[in-house]
Amino acid sequence: MLKEDLSLLISSCGAFSDLWEGQITMLDRHWKEKNIDTYIVTDTNPENKSFQNVKILTAGEGTEITERFSFFLKECKTEYVFITLDDYYLIKDVSNKRIKYLIDVMKEKNLDYLRIFRLPSDGKLLSDTDEIYDIPFREDKSKYYVNLYPGIWKKDFLAKTLKEKLNAWQYEVSLTPLAIELNAKCAVDRADDYVLLDVVRKGKILHKANKYFKENPGIYTGNRPLISYFFELKLFIYALCQKILPRKLIRGIKPFLRKLGFKFYS
Repeated sequence: MLKEDLSLLISSCGAFSDLWEGQITMLDRHWKEKNIDTYIVTDTNPENKSFQNVKILTAGEGTEITERFSFFLKECKTEYVFITLDDYYLIKDVSNKRIKYLIDVMKEKNLDYLRIFRLPSDGKLLSDTDEIYDIPFREDKSKYYVNLYPGIWKKDFLAKTLKEKLNAWQYEVSLTPLAIELNAKCAVDRADDYVLLDVVRKGKILHKANKYFKENPGIYTGNRPLISYFFELKLFIYALCQKILPRKLIRGIKPFLRKLGFKFYS
């Protein structure tokens, strides 16, 4: 059974607790057969929220993401952990059969990490697999091969990434170098098995998410402000640069990007 192999970790913090209802609503709607232990892992639960079949783990006020994940691992009883973020809302149905297949591939290929999101993506198809590609770790191309988009992690590998106290941005930047250092076996699933709606950036609702909520009322009911079109354009330009430009050139234009309000953690 899937429950014996996999737990679901929704990473969050008290400041984003307004997103929890929508996250759980969409999980229940689109992963009806989930039946695995599900956790919201946070620093605090300011409104003492609770959800059916979801355990909220509060690691303590002021704890960073690495500390919260370490706190979760004390509770986790499965070999694999599906990690997603509070503002990644599931919008297409998930197949338990397919998730079980992904776990079986991880066991067979001894994978430490399987990202269930296409980007970044420039590897080769793993032999005898369906839409699962290796991660080549070309540092000139990306520093985010291992990232916090939805993915399945071997619990032991996750534990090895938690040696330092890091905030979410520092932690994500550290993951690819750590994976290289640890000689981790990593891959990416390109089959759109977990299709998400990205809801928040810089604490504000993205326009695509806002449109989705208007067309599908009752999902997000908080009062988080809408991001400006100008700032969202800046984010789009930055993401495009990350995708198409060599990293040496990106380092050269960082001073210009800093003037636009971007922050860097590497």
